[in-house]
Amino acid sequence: MKFIPCLIASLTGLSTIHAQNSNPSTAPRKLPATIVEASRDRATLTAPTPESSRKELAKTPGGIEVVEAERYLQGRASTVADTFALSPGVFAQSRFGSDEARLSIRGSGIQRTFHGRGIRVMQDGVPLNLADGGFDFQALDPHATSHIDVWRGANALAYGSSTLGGAINYHSRTGRTNPGLFSRIEAGSYGYLRGTIAGGNIHASSDAYGAFTHQSQDGFRDHAQQNNQRLFTNFGQQLNEDAETRFYLSAVKTDSELPGSLTKAELENDPSQADTSMFGAVPYDNKRDFELIRLANKTSVKNGDTLFEVSSAWSYKDLDHPITPFVGVIDQLSNDFLLGVTATNTSDLFGRENQLRAGVLYTTGMTTDSRFKNEKGTRGDLTKRYEQTATNLEGFVEDQHAVGNDLTVVLGASASMNRRDNDTTFSADPDYALDYTNISPKLGLRWDGDGIQAYTNISRSYEPPSFSESYTANTARDAQTGTTFEVGTRGNYQAVRWDASIYHAAINDELLEIVDPVTLARSTRNAKHTTHSGIELGTHADLLGTSWEENPVHRLVFGSAWTYGRFRFDDDATYGDNDIAGLPEHLVRGELLWNHSDGWYAGPTFEWVPVESFIDHRNTFSADAYAICGFKFGRRIEDGISWFIEARNLTDEAYAATTGVIENANGTDQRQFLPGDGRSIFAGLEWKW
Repeated sequence: MKFIPCLIASLTGLSTIHAQNSNPSTAPRKLPATIVEASRDRATLTAPTPESSRKELAKTPGGIEVVEAERYLQGRASTVADTFALSPGVFAQSRFGSDEARLSIRGSGIQRTFHGRGIRVMQDGVPLNLADGGFDFQALDPHATSHIDVWRGANALAYGSSTLGGAINYHSRTGRTNPGLFSRIEAGSYGYLRGTIAGGNIHASSDAYGAFTHQSQDGFRDHAQQNNQRLFTNFGQQLNEDAETRFYLSAVKTDSELPGSLTKAELENDPSQADTSMFGAVPYDNKRDFELIRLANKTSVKNGDTLFEVSSAWSYKDLDHPITPFVGVIDQLSNDFLLGVTATNTSDLFGRENQLRAGVLYTTGMTTDSRFKNEKGTRGDLTKRYEQTATNLEGFVEDQHAVGNDLTVVLGASASMNRRDNDTTFSADPDYALDYTNISPKLGLRWDGDGIQAYTNISRSYEPPSFSESYTANTARDAQTGTTFEVGTRGNYQAVRWDASIYHAAINDELLEIVDPVTLARSTRNAKHTTHSGIELGTHADLLGTSWEENPVHRLVFGSAWTYGRFRFDDDATYGDNDIAGLPEHLVRGELLWNHSDGWYAGPTFEWVPVESFIDHRNTFSADAYAICGFKFGRRIEDGISWFIEARNLTDEAYAATTGVIENANGTDQRQFLPGDGRSIFAGLEWKW
């Protein structure tokens, strides 16, 4: 166990640096928050500020969080692991130091190590998911983001999401909320370079914002080079005091080498190597390259106590994805369209506060999916071609009514009709058309005290399969459904802030994808009954004892996020009550930062997985427990020059950041381990004016 000596080593480094910072966590507020809002921010009908988002999310009787950019910009801000490092309940691990990641909330998409599923990801309230439910991590840019809303589990019903994992909403910076110019450069180990130039402007009733980011890296591992460019722009027009429209244009070009998985022995011997086995990533030049263009609009109109929002989007994606010789080269060309309307009314009902929100969302996506032979990294003959169409019609309604004694009752439901249509145009594979319908209700109760909230809810979740699941052979193609019970609390008392949730979900027909260890072929199965139970605990405590209602010169803040999840089969005919493989039972991340009101900060960081985690559903082989630590030091100010220096994995631990999932390892070492980065150092310089 290296956790304790690792933390001690980092704390020793803290004593050598005489520098403190105004941590955003020093701002007084009734409910938990992470970062103080910049004074320049101005909320608009289409672009909320972090503070207005916090007030809105605090109405949710379930696990939520608002992550402000100021938190993750204190260090390297590249992957979702960077972004959600202190987010309880969010399991985010980079696959090989890159954008491609394992992202899961409450065990959503538990077997996925690629191309996210099980969470609705949005940009400014407009879904980024393709129509079949999948999403790409490269379509996100933390440098162009003001803040991120997180609804854990089935708590995003008011935004149309009924998935087990909930929803994540990235709010763009705009010319009105973030006027002025912004530039940032990050550089460090393994050839890492990320640079952003951005700017926003206001002219009368119009505003505009644009951000261009270039990222490249050689990678800690062999065959892990990346080269990405992202452009995020938006233009807003206030039509009058009660109406506003905003257009969004995004363009992404990303080229990524894939180093593949290692055996446990290979990881322990040299975690920087790539998979050079007979059918591995190197001989078949595994990559995932794509280009993405997305155009969206959001128009908001306020009429008395009712706010109407109309959203529309079109996205175009061209994917080139050579992988194993058994799958070949995946070439996909897709067009996805979206149209949604929501209405929110805040008129009193029966003389008490009431909020009624309802909406409808239609999405459709058309994909030409072609498969070619992978001739040792060169595209060969066409082997298969499919024309795939995913269509979804979703409606939802949620009412929040204050019943007295600081209690609010929340009642809602979502209804869905989904279709997955696959026409085979080249190969002997059969056509199929799958139709799904579902109604998911929710009942919640929220109590609001003085700086404290308590809540409970019971909700249904629902998720039809994406084409990645329904395509595979020997597939049970039922939709995944579940019932989740949750209880929790959040708030602050004197020097402590907390966010705690306990949940238990009983799931039917969980979509579990497994990989054959020999052929690497994937197949998806519906597990009849499974359970997901867990605890999500986030805390921030000022060890100097200063209340969060004060603004002291110094703070010594211990912040941590503990994610506990026990995911099991339930009396399964094959697996009994075994653990579902894929995620560790515990993930603890934290930091101890000394902050000064002039913007200085310094302190150690750590990540700890204290138990082994299985790579197979038979529970015969596992990844080891591990602990890593780092240190960061810098200064952040509202205008002018900010900077940071961050060291990671100071003890150069060889560990598996995440793993693949197979059905049965037979107690032997398998090629399913994805190493985390070794010892590294990064530095960044930012200028706002």
